Amino acid sequence: MTGFSIIDAHVHTYGSRKIGRQAMMGSGHTDYGGTVDELLDLMVRGGIEKAVMVNMTPVVEMFDAAVAKLPSDLSGAELAEAKNDIRRQMIGRLQRRNQWTCEMAREHPQLTAFIGLDPSMSDEELVAEIDRRRDEGAGGIKLHPANQRFYPNDRRLWPVYQRAQELDLPIIFHSGAFPAYGGPRPTDHAHPRYFPEVLSAFPHLTVVMAHLAFGDFAACADLARAHPNVFFDCCYIINGTEKSPALNDEEAAAALRLVGTDRVMFGSDYPWFDPVLDAARIQRLPLTDADKRAVLRENALRVLAL
Repeated sequence: MTGFSIIDAHVHTYGSRKIGRQAMMGSGHTDYGGTVDELLDLMVRGGIEKAVMVNMTPVVEMFDAAVAKLPSDLSGAELAEAKNDIRRQMIGRLQRRNQWTCEMAREHPQLTAFIGLDPSMSDEELVAEIDRRRDEGAGGIKLHPANQRFYPNDRRLWPVYQRAQELDLPIIFHSGAFPAYGGPRPTDHAHPRYFPEVLSAFPHLTVVMAHLAFGDFAACADLARAHPNVFFDCCYIINGTEKSPALNDEEAAAALRLVGTDRVMFGSDYPWFDPVLDAARIQRLPLTDADKRAVLRENALRVLAL
């Protein structure tokens, strides 16, 4: 048990250890598998009272892999029909994962469900999925511009932002660079430059930029000053498994103060990182106890309406 109450605002969960390890693609810094039972045990060990499951489905990656297996001699019409069938299958998998995430949150009140969406869905599909999962208890939405290959200011997402704003559902975005685990990945889609248009167009939408834009602290600070509806989490970039890239404790504390300790939430990115070790590192940083309480718990309570 630690000296501070803690909320982990950024975890991923999977139906089995095997699925979780496959999702990590060898890029994790732990031997964890991302199961709910494993997470709950860690929460007890670390004094973590709540955790936010930001589960998503890599529709683009799965779609590309399935298309690559199609016969090479398909006609244009056959190829189009096959791709449409694959798209429907992938969206079905996304919907089933959302359903499972909501079920886990209902079974375990210390967990909160954030659902995934994909830009390939129609406006009607997007809004219907939000409404359906909101009725099932979802507390927010998770989007990953880099993995899903869209820019935050892509107009295809406008219906999502509008409906989320209407329902007071926060949206957590991956922000900043995306490590090239397992091969080249797009790295520009989640750059901070693509967020101001969204923040201005939807001033009552709560936007959380995960990972502090992968260390672009100056850009985060600029956004925080200009837009009262943007917040951040510090998962990956400030962790306890290993020193954050180029950040010692003094530099990590300075980054939090620069962006604003009232704007940043603790997150672990479990199972990639260890939530117990990550929370312990925040507690060791040269910050005031008030700042630590804000980052570790109070900001998440307020921002995510937990």
